[in-house]
Amino acid sequence: MPGRGGRGRGRGRGRGRGRGGYRGGFQQADHTSRAPDEVEIALAPDDLDINGNASSYFMGNVTFDQHFKGQEANRDRYAAAMDVMVKNGVEIPLNARARSLAAAWARNDTDLSEALLRLKGSFGLVEVLKAVTLLDAGRCARTVERRIRQLQIQKTPVKSKTLGKLKSDLDNLLVLKTSAGSASGSVSKHVKKWVQTLTADELEFYALHFPTEPWKKLADICHFKPEKDFHMLPWFLPFCFGASAPEGSLVLHCRNVTAENVNDLLKEYAIPYSHIKPLTDKLTDESKGRVAHKEVKLDTALWYYEDLQCKEVDQAIQGRLDAGHKVTLATGKLMERLLVLRMIREGISLQSLDEIYFKWDWERLPDGPDIFERTPDHSKASFFQSLLIHAEKRLQDVNLPLEAPIVVMGDASGSMEVAIRTSSIIAGILTAVTSAKLVFFDDENREAPFLPKTVEEILNLAISTNTGGGTTPAASLYPFYKHKETVKTFIVVTDEEENGEVEVDEDGTKTKYLFSKLFKRYYEEVYPAKLVFVSFLGQTQEGQMVTELKEAGFQPLQYKFDKNRPDLSKLDRMFGLMSTETVTFDEEMDHVEKRIKTEGLKKVFEKLKNET
Repeated sequence: MPGRGGRGRGRGRGRGRGRGGYRGGFQQADHTSRAPDEVEIALAPDDLDINGNASSYFMGNVTFDQHFKGQEANRDRYAAAMDVMVKNGVEIPLNARARSLAAAWARNDTDLSEALLRLKGSFGLVEVLKAVTLLDAGRCARTVERRIRQLQIQKTPVKSKTLGKLKSDLDNLLVLKTSAGSASGSVSKHVKKWVQTLTADELEFYALHFPTEPWKKLADICHFKPEKDFHMLPWFLPFCFGASAPEGSLVLHCRNVTAENVNDLLKEYAIPYSHIKPLTDKLTDESKGRVAHKEVKLDTALWYYEDLQCKEVDQAIQGRLDAGHKVTLATGKLMERLLVLRMIREGISLQSLDEIYFKWDWERLPDGPDIFERTPDHSKASFFQSLLIHAEKRLQDVNLPLEAPIVVMGDASGSMEVAIRTSSIIAGILTAVTSAKLVFFDDENREAPFLPKTVEEILNLAISTNTGGGTTPAASLYPFYKHKETVKTFIVVTDEEENGEVEVDEDGTKTKYLFSKLFKRYYEEVYPAKLVFVSFLGQTQEGQMVTELKEAGFQPLQYKFDKNRPDLSKLDRMFGLMSTETVTFDEEMDHVEKRIKTEGLKKVFEKLKNET
């Protein structure tokens, strides 16, 4: 049986990941919505071993009981795994975060629960409410059971629909019910203590950007007192229960903003762009400049640059960069923004060919659009060079030493037309940070025109790579098989729509091979290489090539991106997950575990909070 694909050596870091998106904690720029996990990791929960593979607790559908047992078996190793994963940019799934917190509370482990809640980028209202709900499920189930019994013995007939709804609620609660712990007074005290650490700005952010229902649910369980528990913003809890925000508050003004008053309000108040985005077409250039200048994070102006684009915004962004304001967009998203800015400056259409031709008025203009006509204007996005310098420093911080030699195979077939620029950026970054060889395939193998080493070269690659022809990934593998060239890690960036074979001359006989069969030959005859797939797939697709490789006994690592809407902000998460497959990831956990034992959990996580 072939060994597991995708393992490498060395410490992989996806540094500089963005913290603009809300992941439970307080974050000022919520640019992304929660999406289904895009990374597929093989996991056997029954085989969980906190000492042997601690990171697995935070990468799959691990139950509350398993988190509880893992913490009991080796709390320090468990905490060390979370520390290293957060540090390496791995986005831990919501369920894992909530269950880890619930397990710590159920174990009365104050040190661990408080350490987790210090990580505001990973633990916030969503995680706290979910953890409390888990622990409260047993009490709620007993309440529903009593109600069902009362209805069943009463003399008045009960509607079957009413009883059915209660039984369904009971079933759901019994699924959530934990084997240990409850939402006791002790847990409520922990929640109240956490609430009291929130600042007025953070609570105002919740009031501005998030529904009030979660706070109402949490208040019903923990019995908050507005003046005591929310002393930093006493009107917040009444506001959650329907009271109006006070006169003069930003929350009240945001709720009253209209197309008629938005420009006047922006002269007085720093209204978050998320609240006025639907009114963008009503904003003057001066107002757009104020938005770019006053947004708490510079990320927002960069994220929505196409909507806000004007000279005033360019000046505001340049001024903030000159003043040392940080750009905290994820590395992948920053590269995507730079590509968009470069295309704007070069006069390259941001639309895909499909979009251009679909929307074209063919009856009025039968000759069609001249999509290759460019009108460069380097006065646009005039801050581009300053941002490029920032991105170059960020790229140097990405360290992903997979086991070398490494080959990156990029899919340039016709089916990749929508995602080619995104996939080229990914291939370019992987090539640059791992010093890999880069090849492309369509019907045939073709060498990359150059090996990108800088941000500018990665952008050049993304703009210059064209698609066409069929999908024959075996064509790029064949030269390494033919020349018996040792490659220890193959990274394949593709939509997996393989439809072509490569011919191999075997003693005068021509035999055709798809990728999986040729890789098996390479694995057995040349070198047992590791496989990593970066797959551009539809939401419900599994991927043809990875499926065939698994059927052949291989287990390649697979990172999925939506083919129609590839999101480069997920790239840093991919880097982080790649890092968990490296040998020194365990070595780093060993180091952190020793520090926890000698320095204490509080001190180690305080340092982690300051680093992330």
